[in-house]
Amino acid sequence: MPNLTQQENQEAHTLKGKEEKENAPNATRKPSRLKKPIKPTGFKEFEALTKEIVEASDGYYYERLHKQHQEIILNFNVLNR
Repeated sequence: MPNLTQQENQEAHTLKGKEEKENAPNATRKPSRLKKPIKPTGFKEFEALTKEIVEASDGYYYERLHKQHQEIILNFNVLNR
């Protein structure tokens, strides 16, 4: 049982340290990149329909999506020169 008490103390100490860091007045908070992005309502349904349409007509959904990503990056780079 002493291990359990020691573990509980460690957890309490860890939580206290986190709270102190979060409540520090001069703490600079970085946006967490670990959070999963929130998709708009109905996103999955539209994505599934789009996949079906693209694959039925001219090819691969992810290949087309990749090309669109490349266009966005190229346009961004051109606009910001």
